[in-house]
Amino acid sequence: MTGAVEAEALRVGRRYLLTGRIVVVACAGLVGIVQAPAATRGAVAAVVAAALLWHVVLTRRPDARWTVPGDTVLLVLLCASQPFTVPVPALDDSTNWVLAIVSFTVVATQWNTGIGTGVAVTAVAVAAYLTGAGLADTGTGVWPGDLQIGLWTFAECGLSRALCVLVRAGARVGDRAAAEAEDARRSAALAAARRADEREHLATLHDTAAATVLGVGLGMVRGDEPWLAARAAADLDVLEGRLYSEDGDTDLVRLLAEVARHAPIAVATTAPAAVHLPAAQAVALARATREAVTNAARHAAVDRVSVVVADADGVVSVEVRDTGSGFDVTAVPEARRGISGSITERMRAVGGRSAVHSGASGTVVRVEWPRA
Repeated sequence: MTGAVEAEALRVGRRYLLTGRIVVVACAGLVGIVQAPAATRGAVAAVVAAALLWHVVLTRRPDARWTVPGDTVLLVLLCASQPFTVPVPALDDSTNWVLAIVSFTVVATQWNTGIGTGVAVTAVAVAAYLTGAGLADTGTGVWPGDLQIGLWTFAECGLSRALCVLVRAGARVGDRAAAEAEDARRSAALAAARRADEREHLATLHDTAAATVLGVGLGMVRGDEPWLAARAAADLDVLEGRLYSEDGDTDLVRLLAEVARHAPIAVATTAPAAVHLPAAQAVALARATREAVTNAARHAAVDRVSVVVADADGVVSVEVRDTGSGFDVTAVPEARRGISGSITERMRAVGGRSAVHSGASGTVVRVEWPRA
């Protein structure tokens, strides 16, 4: 199977060769017209015009099946016309305009055919040239110089074929390198997606069941609170993907209402009637808000937080404020995932950002996502 790089190399090579053929036919044909005696100049001009017309057709359909047979017929006819279109002196000093066209055409053919077809076309062209030249040079017949030219034409075709093989081999190396790079990119993307999924799973586990069980285990709740059963059920829904499982555009305000409903402390929410976002961003903002509310309940010794939602200047933001004693943000161990994993990394993964400010008067956690 031909790869993209090899196909492009062949396409460019064939295009330049076809352009070269047109230039050679035009220039060599002009020489032939100038060389021709006045009596045959019109006939030579007609032959040159027919050859140019054929090449115009080739520019329209360069890859058609009939191009190689058509080229072969053209070469045979050109060679057969030598007794009428090429003066004898041009045969003797190698200024034969037909020879120039034949040589360049068979060289170009090697880029459009297999080895067997290329050799066959070359053999037919050389035989036709020698026959036509022999008929034109009636004084000496097929002179030794014609044979040398024929053999050299085979050599030219061999060099052209070798160049084509080398170009295609180099292009295949490029195709293999591109395929390996694509495989590496795909593997890296898959690994990154797996790591992101693992991080999200760990963050979700940290935000839900782990936090609830830890609160019960440390005695932060008595165990008979009316909200605890609902919180445990909500944790299970999140872990099983039933809660926050959204597609398309999603109303962030609705998701935050779910966060407030299952929160262990009171949540005073100030928000527009609706804020519609892509599902991934809306869910990330809601989950980061849930973690900020849970942290306030666990560490700030408060029974109430405020949540302020804004959608202005192309940025959607959520601020969670508490009036607790605050903490030193820089002193939080790296192993703690509450802020780093459940808020910072989560927002970064969806193109958002977060900031935490804490002091003696309380803590403010801000998460935001720019629309543009």
